[in-house]
Amino acid sequence: MKKLHLYILFLVLTNQGINAQCYPDQHSTNWYDGWVSCEISPNPISSYGETHWVMYDLGYEYVLNETKFWNTNTPKHLDNGINEYTIDYSLDGVIWSNLGTYNMERASGKSNYEGKEGPNFDATKARYVLITPNSNYGGTCFGFSELKISITDPFVVIEEEDGFNASVYPNPFVDDISLRIASLDKNTPVNFTLHDITGRLITRNTINISEDSQTYKLPIKGNALPFGIYIFKIKQNNKEKAFKLIKR
Repeated sequence: MKKLHLYILFLVLTNQGINAQCYPDQHSTNWYDGWVSCEISPNPISSYGETHWVMYDLGYEYVLNETKFWNTNTPKHLDNGINEYTIDYSLDGVIWSNLGTYNMERASGKSNYEGKEGPNFDATKARYVLITPNSNYGGTCFGFSELKISITDPFVVIEEEDGFNASVYPNPFVDDISLRIASLDKNTPVNFTLHDITGRLITRNTINISEDSQTYKLPIKGNALPFGIYIFKIKQNNKEKAFKLIKR
């Protein structure tokens, strides 16, 4: 089995030329090195109503594991650091699952602040991660400085007895769609079909894979398709995978 272990490191919110960590796992005391929310807005999970929140789109579906958080570390704004928070995750940004509700320790306000371990996703597969703070340490705004997630990219996990893996992105899609393929067989083309939710065939085609590429743009023009759900299937020899695609 091949596995690739990665770390996704978020310097949450934004500033040009951010350098949040002067030393490994230590965080600066700069107010701008972090995510800050001072006004509520509609949460991506509608049942939560209007809240403070931050959502990450990882770009692909990953297997998520350990996390580490750095709370707001600016000495004058430590009260704005998150106390209780909820984590939800999703494959498509539409259907959400709840990981749980947790507490984040107040930061020290010192330049050698090294953060704290957060919850473990325990090999949960997701593309979207949503953090909703429920309380802070008494400040008028909500924020934290940084988040690190340990991941395994399921695309590069190939079981030798199967020898085939694939993913389709973006999903939901608007126009272009791309296919990532990992296969031990580089000589056999991959056939694909796209059906609508009623089973009507929209298109079929063949992709010749190569050693030099893992990503292939599909000859499908999404902007010509009605909004809705589609079923995308690929097949190489006797190996087949199916994906539910959402057209927005």
